Amino acid sequence: MSEAEEMSLAEGLGLRIQRDEVREPSPTPTGMARIFRLPGWDDPAPPTTRLAAMCGWAAVLGLVGLAIAIRGFFAVLGGSVPAWYEPAMAAVGVTGIGLTVGAFMSVQRRLLPWLMLAAATIPLIAAVILTVRTL
Repeated sequence: MSEAEEMSLAEGLGLRIQRDEVREPSPTPTGMARIFRLPGWDDPAPPTTRLAAMCGWAAVLGLVGLAIAIRGFFAVLGGSVPAWYEPAMAAVGVTGIGLTVGAFMSVQRRLLPWLMLAAATIPLIAAVILTVRTL
């Protein structure tokens, strides 16, 4: 397919193809988007060691959370949990996951990702305590 045919097909579909290497500048974020946003192409890359450490911390949170969730799931199936256990664990889990996602969304900041990962550890500890005391 020639370049002219490809351009006409793309234009016929209403797609915009930018073939030159000049990229449009990213709009300046406002409000909460200044803090929580994925990096754009024009943002400096975060240090690899920071990303590796954040991924390691998040992996530990996820593995411990998964273990607690599996234990709680089997307890719920067995019918040996009080009525408040399921909603409490769901709220704690969603809070921890949201804080972890927020940490990665704020990777361009210096201290905020670490504070959010530390804050995500608190609901995980609460989930462990709830599960151990309840079951």
